[in-house]
Amino acid sequence: MSDCIVETSGGVMLIRFNRPDRMNAMGGALVQEMNEAFHAGQADDRVRAFVVTGEGRAWCAGADLKQGTVGARDNVAEHRRRYESLDRLGGPGRSVLGIYNCDKPTIAAVNGAAVGGGLGLCTAFDVRIASDRARFSTVLVGRGLSPDWGLSWFLPRLVGPERAKELFYTGRIVDAEEALRCGLVAKVVPHDELLDVALRLARDVARQPPSALTHTRRALHHAAWATLEQQLEYEWANAKAALAGPEFAEGLAAFREGREPDWSRF
Repeated sequence: MSDCIVETSGGVMLIRFNRPDRMNAMGGALVQEMNEAFHAGQADDRVRAFVVTGEGRAWCAGADLKQGTVGARDNVAEHRRRYESLDRLGGPGRSVLGIYNCDKPTIAAVNGAAVGGGLGLCTAFDVRIASDRARFSTVLVGRGLSPDWGLSWFLPRLVGPERAKELFYTGRIVDAEEALRCGLVAKVVPHDELLDVALRLARDVARQPPSALTHTRRALHHAAWATLEQQLEYEWANAKAALAGPEFAEGLAAFREGREPDWSRF
């Protein structure tokens, strides 16, 4: 059985983490299959947006620290060997960059616990919609670990540096309503409505003109590190390209003719 279930419909690729007995921890083939799904969706013009959710009671519980040999000391050595064999970005870094740098919007439908590296992965998405059963925790310090999966970069940008430090230092559990108040998620919905709401948003996004959507997403990411002058220059270059493109021609024609634009041919 696959560790990720992948379905594509209506311009949306839905990826379901499928290790519910391990709370969708990042063991088995879960990360590899997730990476392959994002790579395939990025290359497929029929896919305009991604939604990722989890089977069972967790979105992703981070590293599978119980995977491997039975003995505790052997297990520690095994995890060390696995990490030491990776390059300067590590497997987590490459996965995060693959999601962050893809050209299509990403939505995390957080059905349950997102903790540790799972929280890091979750924060790499463009939009997070949480079930009212969702729970979040950095948890890493309490395991004798430091942040990975981009969490030390994303979390302060979402909730502010002071709150991020408090969450890192304590590892306390944040429920869905607090996550909404502090900016960690965009919306909280009843658990049974989560996937419908996330897919509805993704399909609305998928109906937008693809090039304009991609350039907007890139501009928002560029703004995370650019000075104002650099961002204005970046925006102006994109604006000139958009004005010369077919999507603007269709959008302008539709506006003048009093009709909805037809983005299906782009």
